[in-house]
Amino acid sequence: MARLKFEEFPIGFWGTYPYAIEGMDETQITDMAECGITLTMSPWIAQGKEEAALRALDLCEKHGIALILQDRRSHWTHIRQGAGEYRANMRQAYEDFGKHPACFGFFLGDEPREADMDLCTEAYRIALEEGPGLVPYLNQYPGYADKCRKFVRESGCRLLSYDRYDQMNPNDLGEGFIRDLTTYKKLADEVDVPLLSIMLSTGHFRYRVPSEDDLRWQVGCALACGADAIFWYTYYTPIRSNNYRGGPISEFGDKTPTYYAMKNVHRRFLRDHAELFCSRKHLGVYAFGRSCAGMADFVAQNVPAAKETGVLNVKSTFGTPGFITFLEGEGKYAGKKYVMITNNSCDKCDMFVLTVSPDKTKFFRVYSENEVDFAVSHWDARFARHDDGTECGAYLAPGQFEIFRFE
Repeated sequence: MARLKFEEFPIGFWGTYPYAIEGMDETQITDMAECGITLTMSPWIAQGKEEAALRALDLCEKHGIALILQDRRSHWTHIRQGAGEYRANMRQAYEDFGKHPACFGFFLGDEPREADMDLCTEAYRIALEEGPGLVPYLNQYPGYADKCRKFVRESGCRLLSYDRYDQMNPNDLGEGFIRDLTTYKKLADEVDVPLLSIMLSTGHFRYRVPSEDDLRWQVGCALACGADAIFWYTYYTPIRSNNYRGGPISEFGDKTPTYYAMKNVHRRFLRDHAELFCSRKHLGVYAFGRSCAGMADFVAQNVPAAKETGVLNVKSTFGTPGFITFLEGEGKYAGKKYVMITNNSCDKCDMFVLTVSPDKTKFFRVYSENEVDFAVSHWDARFARHDDGTECGAYLAPGQFEIFRFE
């Protein structure tokens, strides 16, 4: 089966709703669309609520949002009652909803144990067979890439998803978060499927309520490490549940500062870079300024893509850690090679500077199709030609990135 391609970059959230499918109205869907949501999970669909689910699908189609449907018939655990019964239920779910243009696929479950992977594999295969053109959705545990490898290879998996939140713990430097990004990306590349990373937007347990810098940092790191889709946990703040707080929509249904911070992060990405990220190949990511989660440190002579793009060095003025990522365009971007620099700090801004080979004479800051001549228009960024190379760089906020192309 051909690799799953996205026309719009998938941004969504885990399906924790304060209401069932019949409560999903146009005001709420409009708010999601304005926040930059393009693909997300639906509320649970109870038996007898088929008309409400179709209404929600119609509204989502109107506002450019695709849905992963939480239909109880599709959960992988039902295969324990027999493959024949599960197949019949999946066939009926497809007849009820699967032909709707806003239906992306069906939710199969969350964080199965390693011992359950064979049953999950069987359920996934049936979901593929009974839902032609759809993408079954099963989410994996953090730190679980090795334990779900057999499932990913044998199920026909079309989208690899996992979650991780401890990057929002006090004093956490994100080592586990980055390690999961890199290990899950490696697994996704082994079977040539997109990677979906679920990150934190709602404070709970020891996790803080993420600031705009925190949200941007999570997004920037995920993109630098090769994620092809982004979900949040969660958009709606759970009601009367421990210390859950500060999600984009409060437990009383109000938009919070997190909503507006998330909206800013999403809309900037969708405006400037999302189109390119739907048509790019991730060639590799390297750390600089500080070693990170076992990722290779950037040494130009050890990186073939650095030679191809002309990158000799990368650094930050005050030693703030970062990532350098190499990308190759596909589709209408085919033949172009890109260099992405990302600020890997949750709380520090810095000037990040690339040194580029003197044989490169044209320098572009890239906003998808719009390429700005950096030598002419760099404002308060850094641009300086020297005999041994050209310096070009920019001030980056936490998690912010810039993309360059050189000729």
